Amino acid sequence: MSVRAFGGWVFNVADGSGAGGVVSRARVKRRVLGRMSVFILGILLGAVLGVCIAVFGAPLLDEIDPSAFASAPMLIAAVHPASPPAPAGAAVQAAPPPVQVLHVAAGRPLVIGVFGDSLGDGLWAGLYRQLRDGKTYEVVRFSRAATGLARYDYVNVQEQAAAQLSGRHIDIAVVMVGANDEQGIIESRQVDGFATARWRQVYAGRIDSLVGLLRSHGAAVYWVGLPRMRRNSFDQKAQLLNSIYASRAQALGVPFIPTVPATVDGHGGYDDYLVDGGRPRLMRAKDGVHMTMAGYLRIAAPVSGAIRADVGRAIAASRPQSRADAGPARDEPASDE
Repeated sequence: MSVRAFGGWVFNVADGSGAGGVVSRARVKRRVLGRMSVFILGILLGAVLGVCIAVFGAPLLDEIDPSAFASAPMLIAAVHPASPPAPAGAAVQAAPPPVQVLHVAAGRPLVIGVFGDSLGDGLWAGLYRQLRDGKTYEVVRFSRAATGLARYDYVNVQEQAAAQLSGRHIDIAVVMVGANDEQGIIESRQVDGFATARWRQVYAGRIDSLVGLLRSHGAAVYWVGLPRMRRNSFDQKAQLLNSIYASRAQALGVPFIPTVPATVDGHGGYDDYLVDGGRPRLMRAKDGVHMTMAGYLRIAAPVSGAIRADVGRAIAASRPQSRADAGPARDEPASDE
């Protein structure tokens, strides 16, 4: 009698002795440890993959879908370096922000470098049209799309700016960034979610470092805020970033130029069309994040206006005063007449 196995069942088959047919069946028990191990391994692998997607999968493109992010709180405290405690009873005074100096050189145009992401690209285009004349101003693009201050593991903006400025002089640096920064930060092999306490500390530190780098190259820095965004959840995050920019700019003595006032309708809300020259004009791109050329010119206007005003004051301050303006000399007492 021969024995054959099919699908886990054992059949005793007649071998020619006359006892034909199936005489017995027996269920073969298989070990399930292998299947269970594969099942558990699959669950663990799926969980790890999900975490990786959540942390690293947020696209670094400016056309990111804002609905992928949850709402964030609107308020944020400024992050300052730790200082030793003051003696009991002593009055604590905040250190004044450093004074920003704008150097105006005769005989050559002022070089304005524009840094940031794709919004910075658009701002550069607007400032280029409004300021560049070959005599007073030269507007140079240092911005790069799909970058930001959050993902230095992707593109380190600090190192990028240092390389761009190597051997290149600028007088003014304009920064507009943040369209890609509504995501986690990887710092010292640690991942911190958007708007957590350590995320805010690291992000603020990167702002300070970038401003310090630009100033070390002799540039006066202007920081430009993010515009109103179409989707409410994304706009909340953009305005949280604006609060960080404004706070650090004040602490660093950097002019902060908001763009929200220039990108809202008469009711303070988002609108693709805004009144320009007495008629509605398309200002926003289809994604509700970027601007049209008309929109970039609109947000560039207060920036170019601030630069012109500061340059005018710097030129006036650098001119020698006339004797009448200066008043009497120290060794010549004023006349009593």
